[in-house]
Amino acid sequence: MPSFSSEFEKSWKQRARALGRDLTSEEATEVEGQLFQAWIDAGRLDELIRSVLQKYGQEGGLVDIAVLGHHFRQTRDAKRIHALFGSLLSRRVKAFHQWWPRASIGHVGCMQAAAHASAQAMDAYVEYFMSLDALGLHAEREALSEEMERFQARLPAQDVLPKKRPAVVDYPDS
Repeated sequence: MPSFSSEFEKSWKQRARALGRDLTSEEATEVEGQLFQAWIDAGRLDELIRSVLQKYGQEGGLVDIAVLGHHFRQTRDAKRIHALFGSLLSRRVKAFHQWWPRASIGHVGCMQAAAHASAQAMDAYVEYFMSLDALGLHAEREALSEEMERFQARLPAQDVLPKKRPAVVDYPDS
C-alpha cells in the first residue's frame, strides 16, 4: 500500500493539474487534511500513527496529532491512544534531553532549543492527558500527571519516562 507521503504527493499533483498551477500553502494543507481524514475513514489508523511518528516524532504536527487523538477518543481506542502518545512522548522527552545538559549550564542556543523541545513534549502530554481523561482512565491520567511533573522538574529521561506504557501496538523509537 502506498505511504501517506506518496499519496499526498499524488493528490497534490492532481489538484495542481486541475488548477493549472502549484498549490498555495493553504491549498496544500487542505489536500493533506482531506487525505488524513480519508485515511481515518478508511481505518488506516496504524499507518497514520507510523506516518505521524515518522514526520512529527520530535516536533510539530499538533493539528494532525490532535485530530488523530480526537478520533481515538471518539472511538474509545485506548490502545492506539497509548501507542500514539507513548511513542511521541518517548521521542520528545529524549529530544529535550539532547539539549538540556548544555542548556542547563547557560549555552544560549541550547537553552532556546531545549525550551522548544520542552514545549513540543508538553503539547503531546496535554493531548495524552485529555485523551486519558475523556476515556475515564483516571489511574493512567494521574500517572501521566506525575510523569509531567518529573519532566517539568528536569529529571533525566530514564527517571521521567515509565519503563513500560500500556500500549499494545509497538512503534519503535527510531
